Amino acid sequence: MKFAFLLILLLGCAQLKQQLKAPEKETRFFHVSWAKNLDPGYESGNLPIGLGATRIFQDIVYMGSADGVMNAYDVESGRVLWSKDEKTQLGGAVEFFKDHIAYGGMSGRLFVRHYLSGALKYAIDLGAPIESAPFYFNERLFVYLRGHQLVHLDAETGKILWVYRRAVPITTTLQRTTRPLVLGNKVIVGFADGYLGALSLQEGILIWETRLVDNSKFIDVDLNPIQAGGMIISGSPSGLLMAVNPESGAIARSYPVSVQAHPFLKGEQLILGTNDGEVLLMGLGGEILKRAKISKQPVSAVTWWKDHIVAASFDGMLRAVDPLTMKVVDQFAMGNNLSAVYSDIVITPDYMSLYSSRNRLYLFQ
Repeated sequence: MKFAFLLILLLGCAQLKQQLKAPEKETRFFHVSWAKNLDPGYESGNLPIGLGATRIFQDIVYMGSADGVMNAYDVESGRVLWSKDEKTQLGGAVEFFKDHIAYGGMSGRLFVRHYLSGALKYAIDLGAPIESAPFYFNERLFVYLRGHQLVHLDAETGKILWVYRRAVPITTTLQRTTRPLVLGNKVIVGFADGYLGALSLQEGILIWETRLVDNSKFIDVDLNPIQAGGMIISGSPSGLLMAVNPESGAIARSYPVSVQAHPFLKGEQLILGTNDGEVLLMGLGGEILKRAKISKQPVSAVTWWKDHIVAASFDGMLRAVDPLTMKVVDQFAMGNNLSAVYSDIVITPDYMSLYSSRNRLYLFQ
């Protein structure tokens, strides 16, 4: 009887062992290496909204804060390598050239520092808030000011070469700006009055301008212009995405989508995040190849990283989308259901970094 009981017990344990399996390791796309809370101090009123952008250069992550401090972090550990208090809110991302970084603040002051030590090369007052990253091209810096001015400087000395000023009614604009695009002898820029324009590279003289949106307000052409299929693609979140002839400024095509996120070019396809919460893969001719509804809120930023589409939306979520199935394979909550990414999602082969509207800096690996 005792032997029979032991036999039954052993058989039961053997069957249980066969039924029990080691839990499968969960595969996640988003792996946070480190994060920083850069929320500035405030007592009451509206929450401070983060509009800035991070950058990665030479294994260093650069991020300016609303408190006016530019920090350089080690990309692996998040340790602060150097920190400079510029005593002005820093809204735009840095730009790199040679061994230096350039960035500006709300006071209108442009700073150029050594990327590794933080030593100041020069600083210059440009007279209006700097909310976007400077743009470097062929020994020159272009800085777009809040006062609807594009300043062209010698990158080595800070000498101003020319300034283009545009009169824009303040009541009709969000005061947002595009990142300039240099094509041959032209500088392509979007304006806050609904126009896309081309300036001569040498003199800053307006060559052509084209109205892209006809609404009465919030008509800023603030989608960074990109070159694709021989055209310039840009637009306003309050209108349709447009393709423009770079020589004449004539509108070649309008795309049947309205987007908040800067268009991202992947090969011969556009990756778009729409105001309706969709992610689209679209051909340059305007044909929608694939689409997926990922949020009830607009998509604020898109990019391509590790063979996936990465999209941030106004519901506070970051999502990874498989481009073959257009299914969401992973998602990450950015800390607040009102978080968004108003600037670029920055990528390298190994890292991805972003700055949320709730002033959180994330580094993914």
